[in-house]
Amino acid sequence: MDERTLELMPRDEGTRDCFHTDVLRFDLDQILQHFTETIDAIKAQFSVADGLIGEGKSAEGENIWRAQILFLVSAFDFYMHELTKYGLCEIYEGDWERTEKYENIQIRMKAIEQALRSGEGIDWFLDYINGFYGTVTMVSFASVKDQLNLLGIEMTKVAEHAFYQVGSTEKPKDKLKRRLNGLSKRRNIIAHQTDRAHTDAQILSISKEIVQDFIADIEMIVDGIDVKAREKCRCVHPPSCGTA
Repeated sequence: MDERTLELMPRDEGTRDCFHTDVLRFDLDQILQHFTETIDAIKAQFSVADGLIGEGKSAEGENIWRAQILFLVSAFDFYMHELTKYGLCEIYEGDWERTEKYENIQIRMKAIEQALRSGEGIDWFLDYINGFYGTVTMVSFASVKDQLNLLGIEMTKVAEHAFYQVGSTEKPKDKLKRRLNGLSKRRNIIAHQTDRAHTDAQILSISKEIVQDFIADIEMIVDGIDVKAREKCRCVHPPSCGTA
């Protein structure tokens, strides 16, 4: 019978698997810039719609307005996704306070194995949360509230920054909820029903002012979120706070 050793062979130095992801991690300035660039492109379409309507092509011009609503929702959704990646990485690295929802993030075993192989690296976590939240829509009031709670950003303070008005009878948080849900609902009708009512298939009315108001709302909401996110950042050296 052959004699076999049961001793573990020593691991060669430098053989630790290093996980790498192509997912980029942007800082708050870059995230806001991406949003602003998209909003500017959306606003530029007003002149296109005006031109069509001026030529008597009202239906075509109104469809530009509808497309602006679709792109507006997309811009806000993407902003929330980028903010989520940034904020969760900040929490992971100890720069933001941990939240209860963060503590309860579900991690697959495969991701845990990658984390163990990566040592102190964060690439595995960035890759995981990018995939985990990639299919989650973050536009309705409930979904935005959930994400802000995950990151430890108070929705009430965001609403106050965005919509507080002296003498208004509507609470800022109630207005934020109404406007976000209104935008989300209109987007769904446009995307899934070609902006026609289910009851009689009539096309819903739309105007330039409706689109302008939705854009202004989202800009104020994003500004409020951005301000509150920056208040949370306690980094001494900004470049280490998530620059791609």
